[in-house]
Amino acid sequence: RTIARHDGYLVDNDTWESSSDVLSSMPYSLTVEQLLAGSSSGYSVLMVDGTGDAAKFSLKYAIDDADANQDITELLRALNDTDSNATDIQISIAGFESEDGTAITDVFSISQCASSTTCEGFYKIPTDQVCISDGVCIESSIHNEEENLLTTTIVTSDDSWFGIGFSTPGGGMNGGGSGSDIFVCSSEGLQRFLVTVKDNPGETGTVLQEIEEDAEEDEVIQNICILDAEAGTGRMTFTRTLDQGPRPITPGESQAIIWARGPLGEQDLVNKHPANRRGEVQLDLTNVSGGVSQTKTSVPWILWFHIVCMMLSWGLLLPLAVILANRTRQIGPAGRWFMYHKHLARTGWTLQTAGVIFGIFYCEVYSAHFNYFHTIFGIIIAISGFLQPISAVIRPHPPKDGWDNGKSTARIAFEVYHKGVGWSATVCGMINVFLGAVLAMDLRLEDAAVYLPMAIGGVGIALVVAVIVSSFSVKKRED
Repeated sequence: RTIARHDGYLVDNDTWESSSDVLSSMPYSLTVEQLLAGSSSGYSVLMVDGTGDAAKFSLKYAIDDADANQDITELLRALNDTDSNATDIQISIAGFESEDGTAITDVFSISQCASSTTCEGFYKIPTDQVCISDGVCIESSIHNEEENLLTTTIVTSDDSWFGIGFSTPGGGMNGGGSGSDIFVCSSEGLQRFLVTVKDNPGETGTVLQEIEEDAEEDEVIQNICILDAEAGTGRMTFTRTLDQGPRPITPGESQAIIWARGPLGEQDLVNKHPANRRGEVQLDLTNVSGGVSQTKTSVPWILWFHIVCMMLSWGLLLPLAVILANRTRQIGPAGRWFMYHKHLARTGWTLQTAGVIFGIFYCEVYSAHFNYFHTIFGIIIAISGFLQPISAVIRPHPPKDGWDNGKSTARIAFEVYHKGVGWSATVCGMINVFLGAVLAMDLRLEDAAVYLPMAIGGVGIALVVAVIVSSFSVKKRED
């Protein structure tokens, strides 16, 4: 007897007999509920010839084993309890091949195929869908060469407003100032804008085209916007000529495609997209099978000012100010440590204050306030740092002849506060420099915004360690 093993689509014999013309092309459309309805007729597994759109399915083995058929029915019932509309049901089966080679008898192994890692013969359903981000996918993009038209359908994984546009490499929302061509699906329907300013296109963009939407039941759909709150999905189809608008399309060439999505559940365009729900890719929409090349987002000048100010202040100058005051009081001429501490702290304080202003302006224009831990953590650190020189100015000074009976209570309180807050803010500030670099990486900002703060922060840590180590070996004053 010959042992037979096979991975393939499961069909019930009744449905195969009545609908083999459909199932020979799309057996993955058969639902669990349909399979259970035909369970009394027994089951078979299919084999595939060809790949992609040319793939055709035919019977490989009938399952000629009553116990095995019952086991399959139980397996399907378990799946049905989870989702009766589940499709793409593939199984792996092993048993003995019948004498005529058309059936498997005395089955000794049955399991569901869920992926190519569990079944060598797992069949992956062909699709033209290309995802440009998590939850934003191009379902189809059809180039009509005769009419010079491009019809593109975008689907999303939630019902917030979303848009897709044609820009310049690294130019972002406004095409680097020269304008981008953006299609938006929102509560106001499908709209097309020319955007030259990084702001709400509904308020500052120029309407390029008044779009008359098709109905969902129309046989041919060229323009439509659907935000389905119940299903939690979005769908937009738009049609444009290749040479119309400020950003023409050249077949066979990739170009900058930008995308953005509103906050979760927000369908009104007035709600600005979060920084982590936007991006840019390189893609040829006339042939999406060519794949997507992710493009990192260029950093606006205002964010660069924030990054530079903060990495120099909290990554370098303020840690040095603190460690020099702590470790070099008795090293070198008297008072030299205080001069270094004062100048470094003042410069660092000025830079961090400017950095906060730039950060607030960036969030107002490009992002949203209090959106990330880095932001909230940074605000607490900045407030602590901002108050440090103020506390130093109003500190109780020692008398000219020194303290008679030890430091005053006010002086002790100042030193506890100033040193405690100073150390805490410094350590947290250094950590936040690296958290900012990690955030830049998560937001797919250009590499310099990730690695430059890390480098400066690393130098700051190295200098702090160097001061600590050298303070143990350098000769100290005895006064």
